[in-house]
Amino acid sequence: MNCISSIPSRHLLALFCHIALLCALASVGRGQDGLETEVPYFKVEGAFGSVDCLPLKSVDTSIEIVGTLAQVELVQIYANTGSEAIEAVYVFPGSTRSAVTALTMRVGDRVVDAEIQEKSQARRTYEMAKAEGKTTSLLEQNRPNVFKMNLANIQPGDVVEVTLKYAEWIRREKDEYAFELPLAVGSRYTEKEEASAENPLLAGGNLEVVKYGIRARIRSAVSIEQAVCDSHDALPVFENARTVHVELDGDAESVGNRDFRIRYQVSGDEIKSGVWVSESGGEKYFMASLEPPVGRMRGRLPREYFFVVDVSGSMHGFPLNTAKAMMEALVARLEETDRFNLILFAGESDTFAPEPVPATVENLLAAVEFLYDTRGSGGTRLLQALKTVYGTPRDPAFSRNIVVLTDGYVTVEDRVFDLIRSRLDEANVFACGIGSAPNRFLIEGIAKVGQGEPFFVGDPKETGRVANLFSEYVSEPILTELAVTFDGMEVFEVEPISLPDLLAERPMVVFGKFAGDLSGKIVLSARAGDSGYKETTNLSDAVNLAESRSLEYVWARERIRRISDYNGLWPSEERRQKITKLGLKHSLLTKYTSFVAVDKVIRSDGNGLQTVSQPLPIPEGMAQSIGGSSVPVTPEPEMWALMGLVLVAVSWILLRRGI
Repeated sequence: MNCISSIPSRHLLALFCHIALLCALASVGRGQDGLETEVPYFKVEGAFGSVDCLPLKSVDTSIEIVGTLAQVELVQIYANTGSEAIEAVYVFPGSTRSAVTALTMRVGDRVVDAEIQEKSQARRTYEMAKAEGKTTSLLEQNRPNVFKMNLANIQPGDVVEVTLKYAEWIRREKDEYAFELPLAVGSRYTEKEEASAENPLLAGGNLEVVKYGIRARIRSAVSIEQAVCDSHDALPVFENARTVHVELDGDAESVGNRDFRIRYQVSGDEIKSGVWVSESGGEKYFMASLEPPVGRMRGRLPREYFFVVDVSGSMHGFPLNTAKAMMEALVARLEETDRFNLILFAGESDTFAPEPVPATVENLLAAVEFLYDTRGSGGTRLLQALKTVYGTPRDPAFSRNIVVLTDGYVTVEDRVFDLIRSRLDEANVFACGIGSAPNRFLIEGIAKVGQGEPFFVGDPKETGRVANLFSEYVSEPILTELAVTFDGMEVFEVEPISLPDLLAERPMVVFGKFAGDLSGKIVLSARAGDSGYKETTNLSDAVNLAESRSLEYVWARERIRRISDYNGLWPSEERRQKITKLGLKHSLLTKYTSFVAVDKVIRSDGNGLQTVSQPLPIPEGMAQSIGGSSVPVTPEPEMWALMGLVLVAVSWILLRRGI
């Protein structure tokens, strides 16, 4: 550090350019043979003997987005091409905000609507039907964003169609909305070294077995200016100025090995606060989207950033390139009064500097060198890395921000949330999910409890856009002391019960129930720097969704999520009963409630049933090898291209600061 700081910046920059060029030339033709990760991999060649080991034949998804609400219908088709009856087990991902509301099963010309039952009761119903030789299905929640489908007594020649439906609300940042459809599940690391995934993974030769189809339509009350599908090779088509649709067909390699994402923008001048209402089940529900001020406020404190970067085996390659690009974009916007540090974690943690350092060009280049020289090995010990950050003495003159970059393949989510929640007065925590199928439960949960915001980078082409979005977001001043009041409107059971700080132009979304007539107004008040802020929305302008149950579902889902957060940390029978009651009342899949469907026709004697775990596609970009040996975190060809971006940013800083 001292040697670097003694070199004039312009000479240091020239020297770094020469080193980068030489290293880039030396890396040409360097392959990745022999690299291994801790991700388990089970090769499945196809059917073994008379048993069909690949019973899932297709997954078709229909998405209908109206305003800020999405209705999704997911159809899974199973077929038994073998000569023995089977039970299929399929683990698949879901959105962290999804409210799964219905399940139906079609066997031939018979359609069975599933019942929502308490989880243990649903399992007993399923096992009894299975033993009786009846075709039956069971949908359970393994994790908030991972579900498991069991389908028993699929006879030779059978084709069974299972349809599940869910609703969720759409996130928005500034004038851009984003919808994600999770399609792949990554293996979870656990320090206990237990099996991290229930299902094997599809080998390359079997990627064409499962067919995927996606049909999405977006309808807006105002003009849609732009729509982009940045996860797949699909071109959005405008039916008219307010309606866009996207269609996509393919197999596990072209579609199913990464999450589907679509982003769209509406006319910026037409974005404003809004209220939606509906009535279902004898109760009235509302959702309010309240807009913060546009533009910067006064009163910015110097910022302190801790970049906590996952360098474990599953993060080899592109994720580290992404971390480098994120640092480049952020540091280019830092003021000389800001400072930063870098924590790399895998089996152990490694720290760039004993304490945060000023955001100078020299320190930036030293941090890049530190990142290049690191090797990752072992597991993904995020908790240890976060404890290292919180253990660093804090200077109250700086606003501390922690930025976690990871694929999130861990099983300690509750412990991570607990640590962040217990230190809320010390830092805002942001999370960036890296890769084609990150653990969104962890990424979104970190941001939620840390009063930050989640970001996702699923493709190298998105790195610059997301890095810029993140930089713009954290550079905005904090809108604090938020409060929502209801004038002339009787409301109750409002979610969330507390409002986090706002750092940029995103709406504050509030759900709840109301009684009586729709009248009065909703007032959002806050502190913006050293001044006050107030936004008023008239309830007379509310949009009535008639008898749609969408608001009921998303309200109940938000309530369940809040109670589940606490119950994961401090389990209690009272919270368990609250979640179970909400799930049963509103017909929702939860940790304690499941959907079960039973065909009344007895198909067999229930004996000799072969259980098959449906193989899953490996998330795009994840190494396909066995083992837990160390993975070198050395720059790849793509990294040298990103290094050019760093040099551009450094040059810009030098010019701006007159060096």
